[in-house]
Amino acid sequence: MMSSYWQNRAAQRELESQLISSKYLSRMEEQLRTAQINIIQQIETFYARYAVDNKISYAEAKKYLTAKELKDFRHTTLQQYRALSLEGNPAYDRALNAIGYRARISRLEALHLQIEMQMLELYGGRNGLQVYTYSGLGEVYENAYYKSLYDIATFTAIYQPITKLTNGVMKEILTYNWSGKEFSKRIWGHEARTMTTIRKELKKSFMRGRSLHKTARAISDATDVVLSRAEALVRTEANFFHNLAAQNSYITAGVNRYQILVTLDHRTSEICRAQDLKIYATKDYKPGVTAPPFHARCRSTSVAYFDEAEYMEGEQRIARGATGQTEYVSRSMPYEKWYQQFVQPANIDKPQFLRMKEKKST
Repeated sequence: MMSSYWQNRAAQRELESQLISSKYLSRMEEQLRTAQINIIQQIETFYARYAVDNKISYAEAKKYLTAKELKDFRHTTLQQYRALSLEGNPAYDRALNAIGYRARISRLEALHLQIEMQMLELYGGRNGLQVYTYSGLGEVYENAYYKSLYDIATFTAIYQPITKLTNGVMKEILTYNWSGKEFSKRIWGHEARTMTTIRKELKKSFMRGRSLHKTARAISDATDVVLSRAEALVRTEANFFHNLAAQNSYITAGVNRYQILVTLDHRTSEICRAQDLKIYATKDYKPGVTAPPFHARCRSTSVAYFDEAEYMEGEQRIARGATGQTEYVSRSMPYEKWYQQFVQPANIDKPQFLRMKEKKST
């Protein structure tokens, strides 16, 4: 039977993870709405230039730019996008090189490039979805890692120094490939699928003679999918990094077993219900098999497992001091005090959990 201590702590830590994710998803939605507005404006300009009776045929859209239009496109539009490519994202260069050196460019190809550049900026720009995802998952991991160590220390009253996570360690953690692709590659896969959908919708609009309003609506719907895809990715990845942080805290604290705790409500999957309260050895950790996430948007988590008979109840608990003497330590040490007192600058290249991961992979 899981104690109320671990149930309450697990619920609180999962809530913190979800709140961090929601904060970054809100910022991502703002970026998406800005991108949508810019894309619709580009389509409005296209209609204003080429439409007859508020419609454009596919044949008209496929016509090549005139000499003047091509000159303006090369000296204005392409130059603006080449400035963006200087930010170092190779995706910009690939898109520009695919069209920039051609002798003839159709109206539709020019529009595609304008929209693709907007999408690349949305995903890979300085304030793009990839940056927000990376930052958000890093915050989820750090919060879960330190809070899990704090919860273990508070329960056992064994307070010991903890090595602070460095930027190098965080970078290595965030490239963890647990489901076939690291998250940065999956989010770029979303961009490619969305751009394909936009191209198809534009083609439908011109072939069916859709009005500007209907075309704008179709493109808005296509780009709305970006947010739902991003949310599913972020929620699932946040759950993974939340639980990876817990797993690594068990290794750091020397905890040999952990227990699965499932959020039980009308949304709980059968997969998770079957995992609830199961106990696994820390060494057997495997996402999707012995640890969450067990599926997309998973909300399950894990907690350190102890034989609670070894620990006393009450406001004080038994701990071994530095001298080896048995000491009584208060269970009520605030998290901020614990962090200041026990989280110390790194004095080794890599923490134990990364060294164990490398050993397993060799």
